[in-house]
Formats: sequence, C-alpha cells, structure tokens
Amino acid sequence: MYVHDASKPTGGIIRKAAWRLAAGALGLAAVTAAVATTPAVAQESLTLAAPGSLKATFLVAPPASQSQARVKMFSGISGPGATIPYWSTVVTSPLDGHSYDVSMVGGSPYATTPGNTNMTYVPIVVRMHVKGFTFDPTQPGNCDTLSPMRRFFNSPLFRPTTFMSNGQNVSAIPGGTQLTSAFQRANFWGAVQGTAYNISLIPSRLSPIIVDYTASNTNKVVGVKPCGTVVPFAEIDINEYDALVQNLAAQYATPTQIPVVLTYNVVETDGGCCIIGYHNAVSVPGGTQVYSVGTYVDQNIFGGGIADVYAWSHELAEMFDDPFVQSIPGVPGGFNNDVTPAWGHTGQVSGCQDNLETGDPLTGVVVASVVGDGGFTYHYQDETFLNWFYRTPSTATGGKGSFLGTFPGGGQPGVCH
Repeated sequence: MYVHDASKPTGGIIRKAAWRLAAGALGLAAVTAAVATTPAVAQESLTLAAPGSLKATFLVAPPASQSQARVKMFSGISGPGATIPYWSTVVTSPLDGHSYDVSMVGGSPYATTPGNTNMTYVPIVVRMHVKGFTFDPTQPGNCDTLSPMRRFFNSPLFRPTTFMSNGQNVSAIPGGTQLTSAFQRANFWGAVQGTAYNISLIPSRLSPIIVDYTASNTNKVVGVKPCGTVVPFAEIDINEYDALVQNLAAQYATPTQIPVVLTYNVVETDGGCCIIGYHNAVSVPGGTQVYSVGTYVDQNIFGGGIADVYAWSHELAEMFDDPFVQSIPGVPGGFNNDVTPAWGHTGQVSGCQDNLETGDPLTGVVVASVVGDGGFTYHYQDETFLNWFYRTPSTATGGKGSFLGTFPGGGQPGVCH
C-alpha cells in the first residue's frame, strides 16, 4: 500500500452491522496530478458480467475480519471511550410494551436549545489496483468529464443543498443542509423546526489522502458497459476490504473522527456480488471507531438510479441512527443498543430484522435525485424515520414514516414473524 499525501499537512432475525466544499477546497488540482503508473490490461481481455449477476445490496452483518476480536479485547471498558459525538434516550414501543435504548450521532434534538454539532471526517481516496487494472477516483469518470473524487466531495453529502421532506423545507439555514442532516432534521421535525439543529460533516484537512492499494490476486474484475464502452468493474473480498478500511482509520483518523474512504467502481463480495455499502463500530485503544463504507459507481451498472452517492446516502443515514451496530458493550443497552421491535418483509429484507437500520426497509424501493454542483444529478435513497420502527407518535415531517413519504404514518404494520 502506497500513500500519496497531496498537501503534506500534519434466530430468524438478522441484524445489520453494518459544509460546503468548493472544488479547490480539497486541493483537487493538486491531487489529480499524481496519477497511478500501474499499466492497465487491455479492455478486450474483459469478460462482460453475466446478465443479472450484478445485484446491489447492503451488508446484513458486520465483516468478521477484526470486529469480534476487538470486541473481546476491549470488552472490559466501562464506556465507549473517545468516539464521535452522540446522544441517547429510551423509547417505549406500544407495539410490544418494551423499552429500548437508542443512541444517535450528534446532539439531542430535545435539548432546550437544539443546535449544530460539528462532526469531523477524514477524506481518503483509494486508487485500487486489481489484476492489472487501476480504478482511479482522481481521474475523469467513465461517463463524466470530472473525476468521481470531485463529484463525491462536492456532493450534497458534504455541500449544503435545499431538501424537501413531505412538503417541508428541512434546510437548517438559508443556503441548505447536507443530505444526512436534512434527514435527521426531518426525523425530529416536531422538535427542531425553526431551530439551528444540524449535524455538519467537516473535513479534517484541505486535501484528501491518496492511497494506492494492490488487491490480492484472488479478487475478480469483470466488464460492464455503463455508457457504451466496456470498462472494468472490481469485486473485492469483504474481509480484505474491511481490513484495509480499518487500517486506514487507525493510521489517519482518531476515534472522534469518521474515516470516509472513497473508491470507484469497486464493490465487495461475501459469497456473491455485489455489496455496495455497510457501516461498523469497532473497539480500539482509547475508544470506539465508527465508520461507514460505500462505493461510487457509474450509472447503468445496476440501473434504477443506483449510482454516484446512492450507497453513501444509505450508509451515512444508518450510521447517524445506529452508530454502534450492537457491537459495543459500553454504550447504553450494550449489545442491545438501537434494537427495535422485529420488522421485515420490505426493501431488501425478506425475513425479519430488529435494529434501527433506516435504509434497509426501503433499499431499492424509492431512489430520488437532486441537482448539485455544476448541474450534476446525484441520487439518494428514501430513509425510514424512528417512529416507524417503534410505532411511537410521529415527530417527523408530515407525520410520515420516511423522508420521502414512501411509508405512511402510523409505524410498521406489526411485529415481524
């Protein structure tokens, strides 16, 4: 693994563990000058992916590579230690009468004066080398004149944009709100409307860290045609990729920061293709490292608008609402933190699931778009509100069950069996 630093600053129920940046603000001109020199294999050698073989999904359980070992190693701690800012509450569900410990990222929307919480992220870009091919987010995309890196870090995930939720403008201030913060404001609209409540993702540095990583030769590259020409598409073993992300987090981030690792047209596999995102929390010396994983992919590989920042919109929202993924013993409720009454038979969940994973009930159901920087159209997923999971009185926009209103008010139909 080679690192290029452009700026040189200093039981039938399954659980898923899963500000404004101008183009120059991340030193894009500087980093795009550093191009990988690994020769590419001729595209004619690619075998086109078989029809129907590429199916986008999100991981249902955390990667097993290091998580369990770390939990056991640090299970004696009395709390999560240093980690990203979060708040906790207890929710009693009328569905089953049980009380549930809930923790979410940011400050409490029920504070006397709900305000802004800054959450620092570390921008990391990986040029992935697989079987002679280089998947380089710093160069113009296959179907674009600009690089995925520029599109990604100037997307509504990080650049404030105006968002509507069920007829309400949920932007925190004139000029807009980042997407995930807009979702969280809509989630608790009854408490935060008219306040400065916000969760702002702030970069730790002016330029992203550029990493070259050569994947093991057991991984796979297939051909895809997102815009007429056959181009390579990489499938990487989930445990190998997760080990890479955790190593990058250990090297460049602290437990109080979120490592944001960008790849391009690279997905993960765990017995089948294609995992496009997950999130996780692992115990590390001195605290708890929370991180989210997504892939930036070209249009038309999966279809239906599953492209660009779609996977990240799903996983960042879930990381905000279920940051510790039932993996950290020291948080309220321990391994039962953010557990819910069982729900299922919706989105990507064919059976029953019992955690606060806001994207899973609506995976692939509704994909929305928003015009962002330079007129580029970004895609994002509808996300489920807290009240839907617990069937508690609605605090959300329009009394609905989801950000875009796919789910009506009133909560999930009943405990899943």
